[in-house]
Amino acid sequence: MGGHDRLVVDYTLLESSKSNLRDIKKVLGDIDKHRDDIRDIWGHDSIAGKMDEFVTNWDNYRRELLDNVEDLGKHVEGALKNFEKRDLDLKNATEKKHGKNGGK
Repeated sequence: MGGHDRLVVDYTLLESSKSNLRDIKKVLGDIDKHRDDIRDIWGHDSIAGKMDEFVTNWDNYRRELLDNVEDLGKHVEGALKNFEKRDLDLKNATEKKHGKNGGK
């Protein structure tokens, strides 16, 4: 049989994706903490006003992006758990049918 009859799951990739998404979520969530810190560097009120407008728009898009990152993280976590469960179920079924050594 060729390699086309098997499902190969890259657990390392799923774990690193889960970790990376968690890091992205943290960075996006922490941006709010720095918004007021930089207000004074803009100087002139009209520039500061435009930057506030930009930041408000960015906040709206950032929240949407944060929601999407969180949702994707949940899907990756679910896929990882499901693949691990299916792997264990398949292992147990194989051992039940063929013994611990798979019938060898």
